[in-house]
Amino acid sequence: MPADARLLVVLGAIAFAGGVAVTSVGPGGIFVVAALYGLTALPTAVVAGTSSVTFVGGSVLGAIGYVRSGDMDWALALIIGIGGALGTRLGVPLDSVVSRQSFGLLLGVVLGAVGVTIVLRERGVLGRLPTLDVAPTSTAGIAVFGVIGLAIGTAGGLFGIGGAALVLPALVSAGVPIITVLAVTQIAVVFIASAAAVSYTLVGAIAVPLVFVVSVAYVVGALVGWRLAKHVDPSRLVGLLGSMLIALTLVLVYRSLSL
Repeated sequence: MPADARLLVVLGAIAFAGGVAVTSVGPGGIFVVAALYGLTALPTAVVAGTSSVTFVGGSVLGAIGYVRSGDMDWALALIIGIGGALGTRLGVPLDSVVSRQSFGLLLGVVLGAVGVTIVLRERGVLGRLPTLDVAPTSTAGIAVFGVIGLAIGTAGGLFGIGGAALVLPALVSAGVPIITVLAVTQIAVVFIASAAAVSYTLVGAIAVPLVFVVSVAYVVGALVGWRLAKHVDPSRLVGLLGSMLIALTLVLVYRSLSL
């Protein structure tokens, strides 16, 4: 098998696994970003743009599933989503001033922070911390969750991560029930990934036909993940996911420093 074909198979497999993760345990798309950065020589803008396009379809399907099951908190989802979409207007321009090495290091920091947060949550550490007690539709709630969305959208625009990896720990830390977090995450990613995808598409920062391979694999994985979330206790997978993110952090940092 030619090297290019092998790379497509590997990227497709990673995208499938990311799709499974995003609708079953939350973070997942970030693995696609890490793979495009670590396994290819694509410019960081193309990594972010291709990833953003990839995440839209899977998150739309995930959102439909959670809406049909009655788990969606629309007020919270729209506040996070709109704030996130606005945040991409800050994040996308930042990509042009960040070097490839810095991109990898910063992405590694994000991965590590998310991984540690997930592990701490699974061990019950975060459950002992105070949580926010504000309704999303209150003035305070709109301000707090809007700022959270803005920050997540900025990171989503810069890295092309869609935001799922950041929405989950942020909302869980705020005391939002996990099933609601998973549902809201889908809408947030639709807003953030769509806004970032449009921005990167306008400047031609999309890898074609690579985007079709990873997008299809990601959507199929998202369908599998949604069914998995209904039949398997997500907590069985979350701890493993956190450990994998921490391990991937070390790989990204090493690769970035070797550039």
